[in-house]
Amino acid sequence: MTLAAFLAYCAAITLAAATPGPAMFAVISTGLSRGFMPAVLAGAGVALADAILVVLALLGLVALVQAFEWILLVLKYAGAAYLVWLGVKMWRAPAAAEGKPAGGSRARPFVLGASIGLSNPKAILFHASIMPLILDLDVLTITDGMVVIAVVIGANAVVMGIYAGLSTGAARLFGTERRMRMVNRISGGAMISAGALIASR
Repeated sequence: MTLAAFLAYCAAITLAAATPGPAMFAVISTGLSRGFMPAVLAGAGVALADAILVVLALLGLVALVQAFEWILLVLKYAGAAYLVWLGVKMWRAPAAAEGKPAGGSRARPFVLGASIGLSNPKAILFHASIMPLILDLDVLTITDGMVVIAVVIGANAVVMGIYAGLSTGAARLFGTERRMRMVNRISGGAMISAGALIASR
């Protein structure tokens, strides 16, 4: 893999990660309602899911995945239902005390991010279509493949980390119980909307 191809791929993946979508909304909502670390964990889940999709694309399993379309549909609707369920819980959650994020399992934000990433069937098609345009797959080595996976994880981690930091900083502006309740409802509404968006695609 040439330096030019590497830089072009880095730019494409970073731009794709930064594009508004369900993953971005989930990380921001988590940062607003639960704090920085849960938002970072949600971003880590997104990064892992994207890396899994890239591995499938590198292994040429896109056609196999498309052949078993019902698996994609199950993942899609399960992820959408999970988002809606979390959104309803967030909407109804009591306001957290100032400076203290709402409670809950530390694994939940990570599972949320991963489920959103894996419930987007179009993501694997994106990776499968952009790779041949930028990378010469005929001469791609195992080392190159590892670099590609590292780029995907790194780009997602950086972009989602920025969103987590920005949303956590914004949450500090909402110090009163009434404002935090409003944040919970905005975040819950965003989660429900993201679930509906995934289900409708």
